[in-house]
Amino acid sequence: MDLRQLRYFIAVAEERSFTLAARRLNLSQPPLSQHIQALEAELGTQLLYRTSRRVELTQAGEAMLVRGRAILQQVKVTEDEVRSIGAGLIGTLDVGATGSILRGRLAELLAAYREVAPRVKMTVHEQAPALQIAALLARTTNICLIRGIPAERDLTSKLAWREEVVLAMPRTHRLVRRRRIALGDLASEDHVVLDPNSSEFARYVQTCCVDAGFLPKVSQQVVDAQSIPSLIAAGFGVALVPQSIARFTIADIVFRPIRPSPPTADVFLVFREDETSMVVHNFVKLALRYLNHRKSVG
Repeated sequence: MDLRQLRYFIAVAEERSFTLAARRLNLSQPPLSQHIQALEAELGTQLLYRTSRRVELTQAGEAMLVRGRAILQQVKVTEDEVRSIGAGLIGTLDVGATGSILRGRLAELLAAYREVAPRVKMTVHEQAPALQIAALLARTTNICLIRGIPAERDLTSKLAWREEVVLAMPRTHRLVRRRRIALGDLASEDHVVLDPNSSEFARYVQTCCVDAGFLPKVSQQVVDAQSIPSLIAAGFGVALVPQSIARFTIADIVFRPIRPSPPTADVFLVFREDETSMVVHNFVKLALRYLNHRKSVG
């Protein structure tokens, strides 16, 4: 028994007529009759019998109709599911990010993705950048968002959005009256810094300070930039942080741009070069399209 025979039988059983079934199937009546006869021969039982006016089902035919409809419905469900998986509309997506990036544009991007792919199970892992890269290479996550392009081979990076580094300081700080601040002006300040071992971005900020003529005097060291505002408010000094930190913070903190030549805190989408999941590729395509659109209208 094949699916074509099953469809032909169901058409005849539902129409109770070979003529009407043939018309419905866009098929001539003799081949349709031959297929039904072949099906009955294969099953070794009669499914249909003709009366003077119409086709009737035998008891075996009644059972075949119920089972046949269920089989075709299951086939349709399977086809739809496989197509959706192949199109990246069903599956899983594990995303790595730092808390500061979640406080930025990532949250709105994830919300946009959930709207277009509601059947994808998405899990966000809040991790330090070094752990995100390790998870990618270990294939326990699919994609991560970090500030900077990783040096590891076999990874692909796409610019998600641009961001600057700004100065965070207490509202009572002596530099608050300035509208912009040069990096060199911070040489004598105590600094709350990101752990240089946690990310390339932390090392990059440190290098920018060295290029400006000083090595930061570290008062506190943290792994995630979102921990910094509370320490600044508590009087531990100043900090160079991504601009997105200023979006959600406490009233006791003031932010000022770095001028001239502000350090960058650009965010990149990073995923494996050999990634085959359409879920991942669809997410990257949507992210680049969505973020570029938001930039153009923002």
